[in-house]
Amino acid sequence: MNKIQYMKRFSGFIIALLVISALVVSCDKKWDEPAFNVPTYTGPAANKTLQDIIDVYASAGKMDSICHATDTFIVKAVVVSSDEGGNFYKTMVVQDETAALEIQINKSGLYADYPVGQTVYIKCNGLVVGNYHGIYQIGWIYEGSVGRIDGNFLDRYLFKDGMPKEVTPVDITSPAGINSGNVCRLVRIRNCEFTSEAVGKPWSEDAMTTSHNISKINGTSVSDLVVRTSNYAKFRKLPVPAGKGDLVGILTIYNSTYQFMLRDNKDVLAFGEITDVYPITFNSNLDGCTVNSGWSYYAPQQMILHQSISGQDDNFVTNDWAMLNQAIPYSTVVGSEMTIEHMINSISGVYDPYQICRVQYTTDLTSAPEDCEWHDFTMAPNGYLTTVSRITLGGLENISSDFRIRILYNCTGNSDIQWGIKGFHFTKLVTNN
Repeated sequence: MNKIQYMKRFSGFIIALLVISALVVSCDKKWDEPAFNVPTYTGPAANKTLQDIIDVYASAGKMDSICHATDTFIVKAVVVSSDEGGNFYKTMVVQDETAALEIQINKSGLYADYPVGQTVYIKCNGLVVGNYHGIYQIGWIYEGSVGRIDGNFLDRYLFKDGMPKEVTPVDITSPAGINSGNVCRLVRIRNCEFTSEAVGKPWSEDAMTTSHNISKINGTSVSDLVVRTSNYAKFRKLPVPAGKGDLVGILTIYNSTYQFMLRDNKDVLAFGEITDVYPITFNSNLDGCTVNSGWSYYAPQQMILHQSISGQDDNFVTNDWAMLNQAIPYSTVVGSEMTIEHMINSISGVYDPYQICRVQYTTDLTSAPEDCEWHDFTMAPNGYLTTVSRITLGGLENISSDFRIRILYNCTGNSDIQWGIKGFHFTKLVTNN
């Protein structure tokens, strides 16, 4: 190798070494993180409400400009919709204390800039208000109707203020809550259920937006209320749930049909079936019971029965009881509503049946029944029951471990009362999700 070749190779080595050194240094460099600025609105104070916008339409009786170009018409509102789940498209729903409406915007991915709970100030100069089949909308005018605001000019009309805050939905607990005053508001429909035709079907078909009927709210039938889901919704293939549960979302309307729109699948809450998680019944041999006296099995109605007879010595019964031997598992029944299925029929006498007929519990699982400390469940004093009925027992919430129950017949006066117990039930919502 001659001297020139050696110098060339040595020079190449030096250059490579310098490049590597530069790369190492650049990798160690601490880059400054971009500053995070909380948005702050500094414009004129809000001097109007969303209802004022709606009143402009009502006064004109048709689509109209919200205000003149030189007017100050500023509204403060909060965002309640989200297009992240794909069920809302190029629209934003806002509400304030007075009303709620849609803003039409020619832009997708609005949730990234305007998340749910974001406070916005709306400068209404240059915007129009209209009504689309029952929904108030604002935007630009387009071919004689309310059109979408160009997303590139949105910052002329919408101004964020502060960080997003949690929005509490309006509680709807009966069909009466499905009304025009709640249109475009964030609502929570409590304890609702779908028609049997809807259950198990996908929220939306692939080819078109799909609607599914809600049949009941809190057990009361409801008509003209559907859940409407876009075929572009990300959760469209998930099944409509069975049972009862809550739905959170935006209530809308189309003519006379109210339409409910989910923002995503997280708006479907606690759907399930009311299930008897620990039913207790009696058989003809009273298996599973310890009985001291006075109880018999009444076959026609499949119940355990006690009756005192007027004018006889055994009428004054002070401690006839029957105890269920098996402990009730607390982990199974916690959170349940406990009910007794029974009848109390007075043939003679005027004594309070709920002083004579009592249901008790103990958390002592090992002692003999007569040595246990017993506590009363409470029963609503709804008088005599000549037919088998279910009533709620209070006191289960005071128990925190496995327990036993007994029924106590305690007659202290001249009265002829029949008490028949068909069973006990522990019912609660068993969710699907």
